[in-house]
Amino acid sequence: MPGRKETGSHGAFRVLATRMVSLLRRFFSLLLIAAIAAVPLKARADDPLARVVNGLTFDQFVAQTLRDYAVPGAVVAIAAPNGPLLVKGYGIRKAGESAAVDADTRFQIASMSKCLAGTAIGTVIDRGAITWDQPVRSLNPDLVLAEPYAARWVTLRDFLAMRSGIPAYGADILTRFGLSAAQLVNRVRYLPPEESFRSRWLYSNYGIFLALQSAAHTVGLSAPELLDQGLLTPLGMTRSGPSSATLDEDSNRSFSHNVDGSLMPTESVDSFVGAGAIVSTGADIAKWMQMLLARGSYEGKQILKPTTVDQIFAASMVMGNSGPLHDPNGAAGLGCESYHFLQYRVIEKNGALNGIRTLVTLIPEKNVGIAIFSNKQLTVFPEAIRAEFLERYIGPSGVDLQAQIHKEQKGWLSLLARPQPPADAKPPGHARSAYTGTYVSHLYGTLRITNAAGTLAAAIGPHGYPGHLMHYSGDAYLLWFDDPDVQAGLLTFKFDGAGSVREVSGSLIPGTLTVSYGAFSPATTR
Repeated sequence: MPGRKETGSHGAFRVLATRMVSLLRRFFSLLLIAAIAAVPLKARADDPLARVVNGLTFDQFVAQTLRDYAVPGAVVAIAAPNGPLLVKGYGIRKAGESAAVDADTRFQIASMSKCLAGTAIGTVIDRGAITWDQPVRSLNPDLVLAEPYAARWVTLRDFLAMRSGIPAYGADILTRFGLSAAQLVNRVRYLPPEESFRSRWLYSNYGIFLALQSAAHTVGLSAPELLDQGLLTPLGMTRSGPSSATLDEDSNRSFSHNVDGSLMPTESVDSFVGAGAIVSTGADIAKWMQMLLARGSYEGKQILKPTTVDQIFAASMVMGNSGPLHDPNGAAGLGCESYHFLQYRVIEKNGALNGIRTLVTLIPEKNVGIAIFSNKQLTVFPEAIRAEFLERYIGPSGVDLQAQIHKEQKGWLSLLARPQPPADAKPPGHARSAYTGTYVSHLYGTLRITNAAGTLAAAIGPHGYPGHLMHYSGDAYLLWFDDPDVQAGLLTFKFDGAGSVREVSGSLIPGTLTVSYGAFSPATTR
């Protein structure tokens, strides 16, 4: 009956029995929780990495794709705000040897460096020393762009979002000249813009260097020191460094491989600090991803303010088609890019150096990110892994992304082909000897053209970086280099009435990966 109170041994037994049932329920609940916790993450049915898709787990997919694209070695790191979910090496470090890639194998990370440079600059922003939108001229008076309006108003955001007007891949050859940081800052004033200021996204390594250099100058550091003190050391990235020299600190390093699997020389772009020179490992890069996904926090330390992370990821310039689904609204952030995959916004940056391909992809709304380093020339292996990762964590795209990416491999390899003369090419207008001589430019210094063994050869810059001239049409010749990562460009020789060269005019060839080398004047003596 309601309100009746039980007394005596019967009531005491009921109370004891109730308590025993409660304790047993709690005991079995704890056992169940412990059992679940004891199951490795990768064995859980709801884990995207363990899920079997087309007969393969994610780990098996990576291993199979490495074989499919004949990549010697790679490392894959997946991170969340609370730590790494996967860091694993695949394959070998160097062709012809058996040493395996592991979580601590050093790789050049190529243009992925740009996103790390953006985060390092963010630490200076957080000090209050500068802002993203402060004119750089006020920070470093020696930094002057060729176009006066841009020179006055260009900001860190303009450089990092590649909207400064600096030509795409403009003056990248300067990294081969052995110039100091101060000399590189000074020479940008002689590089004419390709587009109007803030009118178009143009991929610029020079601009990233200038941004990092300006931020470092503001706090009295060199650019490598800012990367190290602002980012690498606070995150405990002990096997990472701002330059290619870090590769050789011990034997656990990856080597560069050509399309056919043969070894390639390690490419150095150390002069453009922050644009492509950083060296890292899978284990180290997972720490950086963890920090960004945790909105600037890492192991109890606030490396970046959450608002600064937001600014780095924010769209600062329209790019156009981006990502595996060709999002028409792709955008440039501050050292990174973004696009939508289905309903989720993705932050990304890829990279390529001779014999190296890299890619980092973050899905902030899903609290997960992936980085892929691979050691083969222009392979689309990173894109294939990224596509599988996106479909596992976001959902099926409805497109056969692997088939699509496989077809794109041909386009990547086409970047290695030199532009050929047009079908209606005109014969040379002058004898070969008429093109020889010494020419000068404020940006590149000396260009010497010689006639050797029946062909024209070139030597450019203070130390005579070697190149070749191939006849293109009329008085136009293609200047090209043995290093496939130094872009070719068209040189048109203009003659005076006496048959002497009065100017050499550089230009790019539309629809090709070429650059303009600007204007050269004849030296006073030839």
